[in-house]
Amino acid sequence: MQDPQTTQGRKKSHSEKSGLGLSGVVTTLVSAIALLFSGFSFYETVLKQPQIKLYPPALVHLYRKDYKDILAFPITLSNDGAQRGTVLSFNMEVKNPATGEKRIFENLYFGNDPKDTSRIFTPMTLAGRSSKGDVVMFFATTSGAFFETTGGVPLTLDISLKINLDQSEYWQKQKSAPQLKFSVSTRFIQSFRNMEQGKPTVLRLNTLKAISPPAEKEQPAPADKT
Repeated sequence: MQDPQTTQGRKKSHSEKSGLGLSGVVTTLVSAIALLFSGFSFYETVLKQPQIKLYPPALVHLYRKDYKDILAFPITLSNDGAQRGTVLSFNMEVKNPATGEKRIFENLYFGNDPKDTSRIFTPMTLAGRSSKGDVVMFFATTSGAFFETTGGVPLTLDISLKINLDQSEYWQKQKSAPQLKFSVSTRFIQSFRNMEQGKPTVLRLNTLKAISPPAEKEQPAPADKT
């Protein structure tokens, strides 16, 4: 016949072992979660690649110089990554949907108008978790105009803007470069002389077609009340 005290001691010992085992599992689980969060935090604050985003301007100014169109384009960039990112240049294509005519524009200067082009365009570097904005002057690579008559003439232009990034700063190349596609419009076009003298045709954001990455559905811009 077993001693009651011995039986009770065995049960107590088994209970203590079970408690210690459960406590060890909880401790291990908490440590694993803490390690996971620590690794995620390290990635987000140190390792995360540059994630450059481009935002559309509310207004674009159209000028003329040497028989070519010039766009004063407010650029707003943000870097949601932890590492710095550098924008080397932009590729801009502008299309008149009414005629199907297309033109390539190149970024040459920073400035508000063609007379204020003392700052030659240079690559734009963004530190991690930062943003930057400036007005970039885009010059058409060919002569001509998207319109034949001026004055009270409606004009809509589709703009495609693509960022060229310094991929050497990335430990892994991006699958696609950030780009922005949208349309701008106006109901009144300044004369060639006025635009060459510094009075721009003001083009207002009409429709935001897509932002990449990530792609978004087409969405209307605020209505033009003027």
